[in-house]
Amino acid sequence: MPSSIQASAARRPTIIAVIGGINMDLLMNVYRAPDVGESMDALSMARLPGGKGANTAIAAHRASRPKPVEGPTARTRRATTSAAHGDGQLDIKVCMNGAVGDDDYGTELKARLKESGVDVDGVRTIPDVVSNVCVVLIETDTGGSRNVGYPGANLHWELPESGSLLSLGGGVMPDLIVTSLVVRREQVERMLDIAGEQGIDTLLNPSSPEYLVSKVYRNLTHLVMNESETAMLSGRPLKELTGLAAYQEAGNHFLDLGVQNVVITLGEKGAYFITQKGESGLVEAEKDIEVVDTTGAG
Repeated sequence: MPSSIQASAARRPTIIAVIGGINMDLLMNVYRAPDVGESMDALSMARLPGGKGANTAIAAHRASRPKPVEGPTARTRRATTSAAHGDGQLDIKVCMNGAVGDDDYGTELKARLKESGVDVDGVRTIPDVVSNVCVVLIETDTGGSRNVGYPGANLHWELPESGSLLSLGGGVMPDLIVTSLVVRREQVERMLDIAGEQGIDTLLNPSSPEYLVSKVYRNLTHLVMNESETAMLSGRPLKELTGLAAYQEAGNHFLDLGVQNVVITLGEKGAYFITQKGESGLVEAEKDIEVVDTTGAG
């Protein structure tokens, strides 16, 4: 093999392909959520790009970059990043896959992802369809939130007819596929089935939760879900999902179905994990932090 080709192959970045929602979020701060039939004025409102898929892609990109040193100019930060990765070659490339509508929101959402360093070749613009919108009510006292979303273009995303996963990584086979159930369930199941056959690592966050056929779980490297998602998918009442024994029982349910690593996020209690290798434990949440908004926190 020519040395130039070997050098090119050696510089190939790790590809993380994210499949999920790309939303315009309308955030309203309220003292408390209104009761049924009650009307109230919000304290403030903001329009921000969001969506579980888009947020995940941006977070993955940021987490894979060196942290900037205190005080340097933007030019110095860019030079530091370039030097840290050698010849400007990034070690990790994050590719977003999803859909937006052919409206102003769609244009803004795609531009925001690109500005954040995420590859948007896999973001499709669907003609005559509105972009995905989510209305979020945030309680000022607790930071808790309630969301109502309209999926819009999300429901129109699908894999290529050929079933090739190359398109998810911008023409390169991804090393890790991260997805949720925001896009159509049958598309997620098909994608995970193909990824399993090809030995590609996968991570599923089952939001919004709905029934999954049992064979899907054997294709999951990582399953990350909150308490309500865990209860629904394991067939347990949420009120019974309390304490280490209950977390372990629920986690073992998914290990028995073939998942390699299970994480149950527990909000202020932290997170519980259990693996096929026999590892398990409770990771405590960070202490002494101010909760501003739990939207998109998983």
